Amino acid sequence: MSNYKINSLYSGAGIIVTYKCSAACLHCCYSSSPKRSGDYMSKDTADKIFALLKKMGCYSVHIGGGEPFMNFDKLLEVCKSAREHNISIDYIETNASWFTDNISVSDKLKNLISAGVDCLLISIDPFHNEFVPYIKIKNLLKCCEKNGMGTFLWQSKFERIIRQLDEHATHSLSEYEDIFGGDFIKSISESYGLGYNGRALRILEKFTKDKKPYDYFLRDNQCGDRIKSLHHFHVDMDENLIPPSCNGFRANIFDLCSGGLNSDKYIYFTSVINNGLEELFKKAKDLGFIPKSEGYASKCALCFDMKKYICENIKAKTGLEPVDIGPAGFFTES
Repeated sequence: MSNYKINSLYSGAGIIVTYKCSAACLHCCYSSSPKRSGDYMSKDTADKIFALLKKMGCYSVHIGGGEPFMNFDKLLEVCKSAREHNISIDYIETNASWFTDNISVSDKLKNLISAGVDCLLISIDPFHNEFVPYIKIKNLLKCCEKNGMGTFLWQSKFERIIRQLDEHATHSLSEYEDIFGGDFIKSISESYGLGYNGRALRILEKFTKDKKPYDYFLRDNQCGDRIKSLHHFHVDMDENLIPPSCNGFRANIFDLCSGGLNSDKYIYFTSVINNGLEELFKKAKDLGFIPKSEGYASKCALCFDMKKYICENIKAKTGLEPVDIGPAGFFTES
């Protein structure tokens, strides 16, 4: 079969500048955490990626992580690179954990505005509140307003819940359950509209009583289309395109946009493209994968289990991760 190649990209792409984060939220589909590598997108990598995005018809991005503000100097370099390549930044995602004082934060905001950034997406929900007190969000909002930086809360509907608790403290999810009831996590997860992947699979596993045997999910033939979807795709600091809703799969964006993905190199990515989840299962089984006897909560849970096994198996044998599955930290921190 011919190489899978893409000829254009949608605007609105996500740029993952780092997977390291000051929080380890239960709902995080990228499994970001303080334990993840501190690797951060370099200016040279940003220049290459933005030049390619522009060439492929993508004229705007948002910046996320991880927590982008873990390394402000490098964040500023990425923003300046986008401006140099005439790529607009729709917003930068942040959990506000980096707020310290008005003077130093104002200085950061002014530098970002000078680099062409005019909006921050500030995360607010009970998951983040386990790690970030509400007062930091309130103070960042005020500081942004004072300095002319636009903001919006994601998701703002959770603010009315968060502000009922002590704003100067963090609050565990078990504390929320004690106050609002035992189905609180399930309720807010459904309200959030979560895509259950990465660490968020823990939520799905906990509340799914009727698990299905692995072969039930192998009948689904839509995974090939999902992994090829380019709506709201992300590109990380290692130059990999991460398909929407298919975290744990990756493909070098320059390969995708030039010669395409060769099935000899991108064994697992292309197997799903060509023959869906059943083909990935065959390849995982050939390596020794045994599906869970208790079944799975979703096809993504089965896929995650297979990808984790493949990544660990290949790395144990060769010392290297598969080029199209990883990074390893995604699985160890999930």
